[in-house]
Amino acid sequence: MDKQELAILSEKYLAGTASEAEVDRLLQWYNAYDEQELTAQVTMAEPETEDRLKDRMYHRLQAVTQPQQRVRRMGEWYRRAAAVALLLIMAGGGYYFFSRVRKVAPVATALPAQVEPGGDKATLTLADGSVVNLDSIGTGLLTLQGVKVEKTKHGQIVYKGNGSHAANNNVLRTPRGGQFKVTLPDGTDAWLNAASSISYPTAFTGNSRKVAVTGEVYFEVAADATRPFEVKVNDISVLVLGTHFNINAYDDEQTIKTTLLEGAVLVRTPGAYKHLEPGQQARVASGSNDIEWLKHVDVNSAVAWKNGYFSFDDADIPTVMRQLARWYNIEVTYAGKIPEGTFTGEIGRNLTQNQLMNILKQASVNFKLEEGRKLVIYP
Repeated sequence: MDKQELAILSEKYLAGTASEAEVDRLLQWYNAYDEQELTAQVTMAEPETEDRLKDRMYHRLQAVTQPQQRVRRMGEWYRRAAAVALLLIMAGGGYYFFSRVRKVAPVATALPAQVEPGGDKATLTLADGSVVNLDSIGTGLLTLQGVKVEKTKHGQIVYKGNGSHAANNNVLRTPRGGQFKVTLPDGTDAWLNAASSISYPTAFTGNSRKVAVTGEVYFEVAADATRPFEVKVNDISVLVLGTHFNINAYDDEQTIKTTLLEGAVLVRTPGAYKHLEPGQQARVASGSNDIEWLKHVDVNSAVAWKNGYFSFDDADIPTVMRQLARWYNIEVTYAGKIPEGTFTGEIGRNLTQNQLMNILKQASVNFKLEEGRKLVIYP
């Protein structure tokens, strides 16, 4: 199927006018085509609002009413595409892109720096101040200050045992361009995004479990009704017994966001508190003790980073660039006025330099990559 036919079928499908044969052809194309291979641009015949286009994309790609088997297949089509696809909607621009990531070796270019996506990288600072580079040590059991720690074949570290030794404080840190997963002594799993940290004891003793974080961390807390789990971010506390939630607390973001996926949490500041239910989010603005309570949020978007892609929802260029800068370990500066426009959609976190630069070009972002991994954005 060529791009012209794909554009026609996609537009008819989104409009709900595609015949059963045309829908089948679209499905056959997707199932036959390597999902990492294609970059297709579909230009809308008429401009439409961002909300309308987003609504049509969501509902049309989530479900097809007849037959039941097609509902499942198209739902899977959308979920798989969302993990690797970029849907860029420029405000008022009336067009969007589907961009699939190709798994190819980086191509040599004349650019002054080779920008690569991040990976599993972290350091572990022990109680005595010594630092262990976790991405350079081998797999297997380690003994660190009397504590047994295992580095698994999947690159995470797991603490073995809880409460059988004196508790020492450990700090796990990821650099820009890094991410890491740790299983804490109580069995709680924590995923760290780039430029993040978590401070925790090597054994949880007493009647509580307390950790402190910076940056962004996703938790799946081991249930323990007798010992609540508490996460500290500056003056903010998140209290839980057993639940799944994400905290975004980067210093260069305007708000600290706590998003609940499962269970229940209590978000508390010195001046307020909110109980969250699944699908809700608490936001605390920098320098404020007030809590903004959002009752309905896209939790998949909040944890997209953990699942291997970026997710943007009406995000301006600085918001997009902050996320790219952390993961690709680049410095982003602006020469003159910051370009206008917003972006909505998903993009894989494994793009090569050439693919990333090509997407910026497709989005009409003027830029130049200079020495020292510096990306300059022009009006």
